[in-house]
Amino acid sequence: MNGNAIVSATGTFSSVSIFLIVYLVGILLIAAAACYWEVRLSKAEEWWKGLILPLFAVMIGSIANLLAIILMVIYGVNRRKMKKKNELEQMKIKDL
Repeated sequence: MNGNAIVSATGTFSSVSIFLIVYLVGILLIAAAACYWEVRLSKAEEWWKGLILPLFAVMIGSIANLLAIILMVIYGVNRRKMKKKNELEQMKIKDL
């Protein structure tokens, strides 16, 4: 084996690892953006808006199932908070 083969193999490994890092960072950015929008959509007045992203993630396939579960948890937590807030407001109104 000559020295040139080692250098070219190292160069190929380097470009592949850079690609994987960029790919993983891209996936993480997409997931973070999806979580951000899920928080925004789940706080909307209309209950169905928060279900758009989880349903879309389920339709994409099995790779996105983890993301779909995370988005559904975010939706549920935010809707529960809104329901409690509305109940407290209604109790305050009745007390007056």
